[in-house]
Amino acid sequence: MSDLGLYTKGTVYINGKLLAEETEISLKRTSNAQRVNTVAKGFAGLSPGAAIVEGTIKNAVPAVDFEYDPGDNIQGLTVVEITTFAAGNTLTVKAFIESDEFTHAVNSASALSFPFVGQMSTWD
Repeated sequence: MSDLGLYTKGTVYINGKLLAEETEISLKRTSNAQRVNTVAKGFAGLSPGAAIVEGTIKNAVPAVDFEYDPGDNIQGLTVVEITTFAAGNTLTVKAFIESDEFTHAVNSASALSFPFVGQMSTWD
């Protein structure tokens, strides 16, 4: 029989403000390295690329108002600071929010999701 464990809870902040209505975040860090192939070697290695962090935040939408509306940041191409706390670590990324999407369906919570892309960062 395996031991039971306690797993991390994450919290998300934008520009220092807690997103209390956040229901989901995904973060993906990628090197953007390019694969190098040669005739003699086949796959020869990687050429460094411009590393990035990209992801999506999903927020529940209360009936009274949106907790966070990224419209001005999208339209103005404004850089935001997204900070995530998880597993005793912090990841902060300066990012652009590229779009947002509101969803609503029967027997489902209303939600606003917004993808972002920013500079590479590490968990500290």
